[in-house]
Amino acid sequence: MKPLLPLLLIALFPGLCAAAKTAEPAMPERLEKREAATRITYQGGDGSSFEKAVVIAGAKSSMDGVPAERKWLKKKYGNYEKLKQALVKEGGKYYDLVTIRTKKGKELVVYFDISGFFNREE
Repeated sequence: MKPLLPLLLIALFPGLCAAAKTAEPAMPERLEKREAATRITYQGGDGSSFEKAVVIAGAKSSMDGVPAERKWLKKKYGNYEKLKQALVKEGGKYYDLVTIRTKKGKELVVYFDISGFFNREE
């Protein structure tokens, strides 16, 4: 009986490994709650200046706001290249100035008003 146990384990081992590899990891509950609770909207202007900055409303912290900036840029400019990013305080508000190169090669600066979520932790 004892010699059969190691053979049985050897026979079952590959199947157990395959089952373990195909299992999808569950999304952490904290992230699920964050996604459900976050209702980000884009307000303001087209992002071409401080006065026309894109306002990211509904972001509770940079964890929400920064990905929202990328999402807005992707939707507006498609396949762009981010060249640099700067934090600027102007007129009592905080802005992210993101310099990008569009797929047509044009460089431009996009202004995001991040006052609503900058320096806040959730």
